[in-house]
Amino acid sequence: MKLTVYGCRGSVSCECAAHARYGGNTACFKLETGEGALILDAGSGLMRLDEELRRTMPDYPRLRSRPFDILLSHLHFDHTIGLSTFTPVWEDSGVRVFTPRENPFGAFEPPWWPVSMPCYATAGTVLVKPGEAFQAGGLSVAPFSASHSDGCLSFCITDGKKSLIYMLDFELGPLPAKAFDALSDRCRGADLIIFDASYHPDDYAPRRGWGHSTVLD
Repeated sequence: MKLTVYGCRGSVSCECAAHARYGGNTACFKLETGEGALILDAGSGLMRLDEELRRTMPDYPRLRSRPFDILLSHLHFDHTIGLSTFTPVWEDSGVRVFTPRENPFGAFEPPWWPVSMPCYATAGTVLVKPGEAFQAGGLSVAPFSASHSDGCLSFCITDGKKSLIYMLDFELGPLPAKAFDALSDRCRGADLIIFDASYHPDDYAPRRGWGHSTVLD
């Protein structure tokens, strides 16, 4: 697997390239395999990926020769806003969107968005649930519930050789000891963990329960 970071900021994108190694785009990562690719979340970083694919893939936006799947952890805007301009979703490209809630495109229709998503985009959605593993982008994905609001999921992802655990957005603070131990067991042995580090410890107390962790976590 090859991982590329296109956005790792939370809540709102910003022009802060001078202060952040990966710039100011919200959550979007790409996992590549020999069979295709899996896009993890569709924040504003997806717009960067869209530009890259346009430059490098001859059949873009069809993507027939190298299928892409999109995996959404939840439907908060900082994880979905990139869908608004991701060309393959608006074309009949065969891209599938795996989502923990039905109708991930609900915000992209009038009066919140000037045009509605085409019917084939909606038809290409796949509902996923905690504990029910599936295949996407040539990878095996096992979803589990995240410590975050509105039905957020985390994911254990593997190609059979390497494993990645994706845990945005996730708050460790409120977890009871038994749940923390279970999470530790789940993460043990992973080759890479992508984890929430939204707050400095000094900023966390008034935001406890908001669904995010600290750099010390």
